[in-house]
This record gives sequence, structure tokens and C-alpha cells, in this order.
Amino acid sequence: MNRKRTTVALGLVLSAGLVTGCSGGADPEAKPGGGETGKTGQATESASAAPKSPVYQGKPVPGLAAKPAWSLTAEEAGNCASKADEPDTGQLDVCTVGDAVIVTDSNNGQSDVSTFTARLLDAKSGELRKKFEFTVPKQDGSSPPTFARAQVAEWRDGSPALLIRNRVDTPASGLKKATTQTVLTMYAPSGEKLGSSSFDGDTHMITPVRYGYLEEAGLSQGSTFTPIGDGEPQTSETTHIDLERRVGSGTGYFSQEDISFQPSARWITAKDVVTGRKAWSTKDLAPPAAIAKLVTSDKATTARLMPFQGDKVLLGWSSYGDSEEVMTLVDVKSGRRLVEGPAIETNGTIEDDGLAISPDGKTAVVQYGEGAVAWNTETGKELWRQADDEVTIRPNALPGNGVLYAYLDGTGAALGADDKKLLASGIEQMPQFTTNGYAAVRTSEGLFVFATQPV
Repeated sequence: MNRKRTTVALGLVLSAGLVTGCSGGADPEAKPGGGETGKTGQATESASAAPKSPVYQGKPVPGLAAKPAWSLTAEEAGNCASKADEPDTGQLDVCTVGDAVIVTDSNNGQSDVSTFTARLLDAKSGELRKKFEFTVPKQDGSSPPTFARAQVAEWRDGSPALLIRNRVDTPASGLKKATTQTVLTMYAPSGEKLGSSSFDGDTHMITPVRYGYLEEAGLSQGSTFTPIGDGEPQTSETTHIDLERRVGSGTGYFSQEDISFQPSARWITAKDVVTGRKAWSTKDLAPPAAIAKLVTSDKATTARLMPFQGDKVLLGWSSYGDSEEVMTLVDVKSGRRLVEGPAIETNGTIEDDGLAISPDGKTAVVQYGEGAVAWNTETGKELWRQADDEVTIRPNALPGNGVLYAYLDGTGAALGADDKKLLASGIEQMPQFTTNGYAAVRTSEGLFVFATQPV
């Protein structure tokens, strides 16, 4: 892999024809093309030259203020970011990260270069927290493309983070051959640097990054987890199939099925992703009372593990062969039950699975089968469930303003969080929520950021 550990700031000032970037310690008045700048106090570079704020033309969205707190024109906003843990799909539609808004843009400049810019903006005011600017040389067609990108990710503890990827080319000089490095740096939404690493070549411009780890998952021969910043790479025998069932922060845990025929059962064992060591097994845990009473000498239990928040995960229990499942919230490291939730009807598929959690983690709406169910994750009390004659409710966001934003058979809608009363349907652009009570809505006119309000 030829990895070079470093705290390299993205502020290497390189010679002509190279990608450039710079660190949080760079001169805030550095000229464009020089890299990252600090806080400026305005979302736009020059207040006097700023275009007139666009007018929001969309329909009012329940739970959002009538007027945006601030906005950017389509030209100012450019694009947003992609997701760091997904394959490179070209989708630049993630506009929020923690309590910040992220916008990106690529502009053609001189005949031989273009510029990539990413701006991290305060969600409340629109003020610029951090700017990243890279000069990207155009290619002659004989070598891979050179570029930079901004992606939304999570840090090792599960907190929101921004990932900046930057390829750095150094031309041949004297006896030195030309070299290429990829620099990956992660930032908190505040703009604080969390960690940075450099790698030889450009192979990690699209490698997935999850919870602060660069992940190279093998099809059958194991995986490598390389922390961004401090720490050494760790190898594991887990495959990409194991990682699809992973839960928890950091490198996490995956579940492995243990099928039995005497009695009939499908127990699961939670294992550490890196070490493969057993953390716990449902064979050793007591199922919920409603499931325990169905256990016989011939038939035991089935269980499945699903992500929730941080190191709290959902563990669903059912009697072997039955479709009814009782949800529990457990600690992923020990399997210790935190609360028992309501029962749901499962359908054995994951295509329409959905989960929305309130900011305080006390309320969740899940769609893991035949219908959505809302419940209190502290008491286990059911708040409401989807009726048999209602369209499928797929939860999208539960920002704590009394509204559940969801898709009704694929159409954006707003429902009462406590009673699923339909507040609005046909929402064209679903809001993306920050952690401090703001929502970004992107339209053809621009990017609009609204304060949330109770309904």
C-alpha cells in the first residue's frame, strides 16, 4: 500500500501544473488557487459584490420557517457533496454536515487549469467557516484525471465530519522521478482538523471511508482498515459481505448466523470486525417475554441486528419461522438490553427499510417490514403504527420539531411525529437537517436554509 503517515495540511504550495491545497493555518487572505482559508464572516466572498438573494418559490414545508434564514443563488451554491462511504456515483446531493452546510463548485479557469472549491458554512448564519480551493490541471488524455473532492462522513466516534480528498502531483526534477500522492483529511463541522493521511498514488480517491477509516474490503480474502490520522492499518478476515451487516461506530461489529435444526433456530453471533472475536450471541441471551413463551423443545428463536445510533443497535427477536418480531435496543459491545420495544411484522426484504431518529435519540420511527412503527426508545412505548390500509410510510428524518418527514409510496410528505397525521404531501425537495435546528432545501433557484419550528 506504501502508505505515508502524516499530518500534512492540504496547503502544499506546488509548482505550476500541480494540484494545490492549504491548511487551516494558511493566510486567510491567500489568493484563490492557494487552498483553504479561515473564517470570513460572510457566506459570499464580497458582500458588496454579492448577488441579490434568490426568492424561495417552493410550497411551504411544515416544520420550517416561512422564510429562509439565508440563501445562495444557484451560481453561488454550485453543488453539494457526496457520501464518503458509498461508491463513487457522481451524486453531489448531500448539503449538510453536523451544524454546517457544505457547497462545492468546479470552474474552468485558464486554458490549462480548472478550480475545485468547497465551502463549509455556518448553518445558522451562512458565515464561511472554512474554504478549500484546489487548482486542478487539465489532462492530456494519457494519464488518469487529477481532481479533489469533498464528502460527508463520520469520525470514529460517530460524529459528523467532512472528508477532503486531494491528489497531489509532483513533477520530475533533476534525478527525481515524478510522483503522485493522495491526501485524505477529515474535519469537524467547525472546521477543526481531525486527522490527515497521505498515500502513494491515486488509488484512494474513491476508496470508501467509514467512521474515520479507509476501508479496502476484499471479496473473499479479508479487509484492511486504515485510520485517517493517528494509528496503524489493521487487517481482518472479514469480507465485503460481512461488512454489509456491520453496526456500531469505528470499525464496528458484524453478525454471523448460526443455524440449528435441533431445535430449529437461527441464532446470531456479534463479532468484532477487525479481530473476529465473539462479543456475544443471542444463543446466550434471554429473548423478550413475548418471544420466550413461544420457544419449545423443537423451535427456538431467530434474531437480526440492525444499526441505530453510535454503539446502540436494534436487535429484533422472533420465534423461528414467524414473521412477527419484537424490537429491542442493545449495547453492541455486550449485547446488554437497554429497552424492549414494540412488535413489528417483517416481510423478509430490505428494499424499503427505513429509520429516522430524533436528535435526542429518544424517539425512533422504523420501517423494517409490513409497516412503519414509531416508539419511545427510553420506555419502549409504542407511539403509533401504520395501519393495514395505509400506503407505505418510509421514514426519512425526525428533526425534533414535531414532524416526521417521510416518503409515502415514494412521494415526499410531512406527518405529525406523535400521531402520523398527514400535514403535507407532494414535497418536491425533502429538507436536509442540521444538528442545530436548521434545514437546507435545494431547488433550481438556489440553496435555501430555514430554521425549523415546532408544529
